[in-house]
Amino acid sequence: MEKLFTILHVSFTRTCLCLILVTLFSPPLTFAGKKNKPVKSEPLTQEKLKTLDSKDIVFSYKSSGRKDPFRPFIDFSKVERSIPTDTDRPLTPLEKYALNQYQLVGIILAGDMNNYALIEDPENIGYTVRTGDMIGNMSGQVKEIKFNEVVIEEPYLDIFDKQQIRTITLRLRDLEEDSYLQLENEK
Repeated sequence: MEKLFTILHVSFTRTCLCLILVTLFSPPLTFAGKKNKPVKSEPLTQEKLKTLDSKDIVFSYKSSGRKDPFRPFIDFSKVERSIPTDTDRPLTPLEKYALNQYQLVGIILAGDMNNYALIEDPENIGYTVRTGDMIGNMSGQVKEIKFNEVVIEEPYLDIFDKQQIRTITLRLRDLEEDSYLQLENEK
């Protein structure tokens, strides 16, 4: 084992010495016919300092043809794209606005498939929805109506043009808020 270690150590040392000798005795590199020009530095005088301090110096930067270093690599406006609704069928009034503009007003529980929800649009017009109804301008569909919320699934395209489903819930009110209201009434 020690013999193997000494052999490796000797070959590593020889390789390092060869690299050092090659770099010391090789001519300097030139790239694509460009020659290294020596930089001449002039002494800094009081007159040059005054011109540097004056406000007449204007810095200009031409960004044409260059990338913006402060711009992110991924365009986040195109990260998620919605799948538009079918234009072959007429749109219902519930498909006029975005989902975040609707407000859940009430829920009627009448069995698993017969549940109804009352939803108001931004113009305060109420609509009843059931499971399977289309809602929102991004092809959302009501999947489930629960005791306190309506679950809506909305399809979208991710950055790889793969169709994904986003789940959005409209809540009637929080359960903590309900218990707080009951405590207020008992006092």
